[in-house]
Amino acid sequence: MKIALLGLAVSAALVTAAPSIGAGTPIVARALGVGTMNRPFTVKAKPGSMIVESITVKPGGSFGWHTHGSAVAVVITGGTLTVFDPSVSSCAPFKASKGQSFVEPANHIHLARNDGTKPVTLYAIYLGVPKGAQPNIPGTQPAGCNA
Repeated sequence: MKIALLGLAVSAALVTAAPSIGAGTPIVARALGVGTMNRPFTVKAKPGSMIVESITVKPGGSFGWHTHGSAVAVVITGGTLTVFDPSVSSCAPFKASKGQSFVEPANHIHLARNDGTKPVTLYAIYLGVPKGAQPNIPGTQPAGCNA
């Protein structure tokens, strides 16, 4: 009797752990990063490459002033990233920490760096990088932004 109940419990756990879409096709999904967005956004994506990057920024590391050839969604999975964006609070820095996310539109100048003592880990999802283009394009510090 105990063995039958144990077998039933294991079978139920396996069925629950392996949901399927369609006939007999198990799907296993695991969120790589989940972040809360605090600003609304609209994305206009053009045909191009979808690129997903796992990025680590060591303490003191910086992306420098740059743009992207496509919109990019960022999810912070560890540490705190300091972002300078001329379209947000007159370029006052804002912090994005573990569990937070944001979206940068295409061709939008900004700077992101790690001012902390621990590495920042994040996922960046580029939405339609033009053929032959790099996801990150170096830029020039805009007037009025002191980073």
